[in-house]
Amino acid sequence: MASEPTDVELIREVLAGRVERFEILVHRYQRLVATAALRMGVARQEVEDVANEVFFKVYRNLGRYEPRHALSTWLYRITVNAALDRRRSRRHDERSEEIPADLKDGRPSPLEAAGERQRSRLLHEALGRLPEHYRAPLMLAHVEGLPVEEVARILDLPEGTIKSRLFRARALLKEIIRRHYPALAPTGARMEDA
Repeated sequence: MASEPTDVELIREVLAGRVERFEILVHRYQRLVATAALRMGVARQEVEDVANEVFFKVYRNLGRYEPRHALSTWLYRITVNAALDRRRSRRHDERSEEIPADLKDGRPSPLEAAGERQRSRLLHEALGRLPEHYRAPLMLAHVEGLPVEEVARILDLPEGTIKSRLFRARALLKEIIRRHYPALAPTGARMEDA
């Protein structure tokens, strides 16, 4: 039984002319790209278009891939940039799809589903108020669960900058929630002057 080819092996094959092998990479990473795009604020109906853009850019620039980094890191970087570009081009239409209720890996119980959808919508609105340079690291670190080192590689910024932006993003998000979305504040932490 043959083992699955590694990403690097597939990339070498594609660069050597076996372009049909790129389809394996697309199948391997299409969910990662779609999920990252959705969580970066791309509307659900536009995720497929963004994913197509991402894989087109990956294919076109495959020769630039550095195997010392995981392919997923490079894909995240391209996806984040494509999602930010899409958001900028659609800025006039601030209505975007809500973040799925299952931000973690579990889903809410049926009794909690309605409340979770509302919280999810409010959280998405609150996150949408963050400047993009704070939102991207926050989403990658706290929603995608990536370590600071990988977020730094994806965004092509120093780790110290990422740490600083995460600190500022959390503080700003806390203030946005306090002022505009007090229903999102943890029980017992609601501000009366909100």
